[in-house]
Amino acid sequence: MSMATPSPELSPRDQADHVRSVHDYPFIKFEPTEFVVIDVTRSITGIVYIWLVALVAFASIVGIAVLIAQTSPDDLKDNIAIAGFIGALGSLAGGAIATYVFRSSYFIVTNERIFARAQYAPFSYRDQNIEIEHIEDCSLRQGGVLPTLFNYGTIRLSTVGDEHTYQFTFVNRPKEQFDVINEVVHAVDEDEPTKYRRN
Repeated sequence: MSMATPSPELSPRDQADHVRSVHDYPFIKFEPTEFVVIDVTRSITGIVYIWLVALVAFASIVGIAVLIAQTSPDDLKDNIAIAGFIGALGSLAGGAIATYVFRSSYFIVTNERIFARAQYAPFSYRDQNIEIEHIEDCSLRQGGVLPTLFNYGTIRLSTVGDEHTYQFTFVNRPKEQFDVINEVVHAVDEDEPTKYRRN
């Protein structure tokens, strides 16, 4: 009769990180020895882009409505004004929805797993999680003037054979955060405890 292998004990520091992670991330069911190493943050540039598009759409709709109203019969001007008002509000509502979707996505790396949520719409999302030991490739992409100027990029992780791909865009300080993730993946691969802690 074989005896069960006891679970490895956490150091006091790791235990404190585990307790803190359980408290701060109640939507994740942590293993007894698991804690968050890094909660990857996104650049505010993504939200700036969203609202630039929304405001351009708002100004364009208002401008077009004004131009049409000026050349339309008086009995149609009220209808045009209402249509323009609805369209302009719609562009602002679209910006608010896009902001919610952007903020709802997350990419959390623990010392054992990766938890990712890709939010596509207010009621549409995809949750993914994978054991870090199954990660085969980590890559960082930061190309172009704006990503370099505003220091954001895309982190991509893939499993053996590209069976699953985890990608997170508009990552703030991408090189700094990528180095932490890469070291965690390497530490798990080498069966070593990670020296990093969550930000």
